[in-house]
Amino acid sequence: MAYSPQQQELPPKAIIYIFFALGLAALAYAIILQKLIIAAIIIALPFAAIIFVYGIQSPRLIFLLYAIVDYYLTAIMRYSDKEGLSVILDILLVSLFLAILLYAAKKNTSIYFPNAINTLTISYIVWILFVFIQFLNPRNNNPDIIMVLRGWVLSMPMVYIAASLLLDKPKILKNALIVLGIFTITAFVKLLLQKYWRFDAAEIEWLRTEAWQTHLLKSGIRYFSIFSDAGNFGSHMGMIAIVYSIVSCNTSQKILRFFYISIAIMGISGLFMSGTRGAIVVPMSGLALYCLISKNFKLMSISACIGISLFAFFAFTNIGDNNALIRRMRSAFKPTEDASFNVRIENQKKIAHFLESYPLGAGIGGRIMREVKEKGQIVEKATPPDSFYVDIWMQTGFWGLSLYIAINVIILLRCCYIIMFCIRNEKLKNILAALLCGVFGMWLNGYVGRGMTMHPSGFVIICFIAFILNGVYIDKQINNVSLVNNCLLYTSDAADEARSVDL
Repeated sequence: MAYSPQQQELPPKAIIYIFFALGLAALAYAIILQKLIIAAIIIALPFAAIIFVYGIQSPRLIFLLYAIVDYYLTAIMRYSDKEGLSVILDILLVSLFLAILLYAAKKNTSIYFPNAINTLTISYIVWILFVFIQFLNPRNNNPDIIMVLRGWVLSMPMVYIAASLLLDKPKILKNALIVLGIFTITAFVKLLLQKYWRFDAAEIEWLRTEAWQTHLLKSGIRYFSIFSDAGNFGSHMGMIAIVYSIVSCNTSQKILRFFYISIAIMGISGLFMSGTRGAIVVPMSGLALYCLISKNFKLMSISACIGISLFAFFAFTNIGDNNALIRRMRSAFKPTEDASFNVRIENQKKIAHFLESYPLGAGIGGRIMREVKEKGQIVEKATPPDSFYVDIWMQTGFWGLSLYIAINVIILLRCCYIIMFCIRNEKLKNILAALLCGVFGMWLNGYVGRGMTMHPSGFVIICFIAFILNGVYIDKQINNVSLVNNCLLYTSDAADEARSVDL
């Protein structure tokens, strides 16, 4: 007996109806029992399915969604008052890799898999091997070690590979700068609301949990926008300031140039309003690196003059001392006179004394405990590392810190080599140099802060490095389109690509 088309469609529709009914029943059950998280998951499942279906056709869509969640994750956790929401990123990351594999199975060629093998991914394998060697450390008894390893051994390398595969086209570089600029606008708007309106209920609750001691100071309020703290926010905005300042000077489109300049101004303003003194090193060191790699005497001269002028302004003058933000920033240039700097030095001496007995460090995720007197009682508290590099030193000892810094130096030198000697397109060269300047500034800031690996700066740094290491591949695409245009072979695809090349 032959089946009609209508009869053949019945089984799939029946399955859809069954799932729909089960979903409604589960949603009603969750709402009745006040299981709001479960209800939210049930509601999100259809949207997740739709995103995954489209993600198979374009994995970069899921990567964009990952970027959005990563940028706003701290705010999501603060306003939901829920811990462990980073699992959302893990789910998106697994979905992204599944989408990439299914996309490749259809023999699509827009993802160039050799890009996944680069200095960033290979050098990180060395770090993972060292992390496994750390299991020989007798101090590895931290109960949170699994959470730390999840980031170091699984999440980070997966993000490295995904970024290397997907961030490899001129149009994507241009769009990434625009998207990051839009993210910065939202963070800046929230900063203005905090300063000129008020802190909301969730922010006040967070400040009450001892955060007020580092953010509500006599010298003024340190604003943190949607970030985890003012230190993270200030260093990130310093990176934004130097990157978009350089990019704006190498953009021919007037609207885009105005947009980039506006973002740079927001970055500088956010840096100062965060009150994070150590963050000033991000734009200044970035500017210094740009002087070295630009190979343009005019730009080098201008950059050097700006850098020297800024240093002289803060270090040798008292101009603007009536402004609390400038006065606080100026104290970064006289560290020995700063109480918090002296406390950091004392903490580092205690860590150094501990490492004399434990050269492999306190273990992955470990801490060094100390006895302090509070309210007449002796209690144990962890010695704060105060910065990322000191934290690595405390956890893994001298050899771990040395290896980590060596890996960063290798990546930095490789990126410098690509920019200085391998990129032919001048605009692309300067834009990639801008990205590297931001990364370099954040890496130097790692001695005084932790922003270089926190949300969202850690993810942004990975994306910047991926673009730079894919620079030769991007440059070839630009040159190929230019060759097509010179030969007057204007197909619609070539015309679209040519427009995207104008960064």
